[in-house]
Amino acid sequence: MKTQILATGLSKNIKGFTLLELLVVLLIIGIASSVILVNNSSINNIINGQTSVEKNFQLISEESILSSKILGWFPGKSSQKIYILDSNGNKTSEFNSESLDSYWNGIAEYQKIIKGNDGEEIEIESDITDYPVLIFYPSGENSGAELLIYRNEYVQKITISQNGKIINETELQ
Repeated sequence: MKTQILATGLSKNIKGFTLLELLVVLLIIGIASSVILVNNSSINNIINGQTSVEKNFQLISEESILSSKILGWFPGKSSQKIYILDSNGNKTSEFNSESLDSYWNGIAEYQKIIKGNDGEEIEIESDITDYPVLIFYPSGENSGAELLIYRNEYVQKITISQNGKIINETELQ
């Protein structure tokens, strides 16, 4: 006669779990949930950083549309200037907005490279550029560019297409 032995190694069918098995399962659940929470907070930090810079360009575009003026964006390492431009591209007056400055100040410490549609790459190292890197038109269009922000653990790539669409991507380093 053959005795059937269960996978647990016991010959009797015992219902329930041992205390050790329950503790191991609780330990695994605890470790898994803490890893998920840590990853979730990192993701939230990335998303918050991305949206602030993206909002910067959305606000400039909206202000150009609402004011019916051509706005030029002059970035610097720790600040930015927005000027109202005439039809020849000359500065007429500075456009002031405190909310725009706060968005740009949040990324002051990171390396920033702007790629224009003409293929020119500009690394923002100085205070303010001498010419507008990006021009926003009252029609909602702009001159188009790609901004790369090299953060600590990832690279944020913001593509501002000429039709006004803003694409925000992240690549881990």
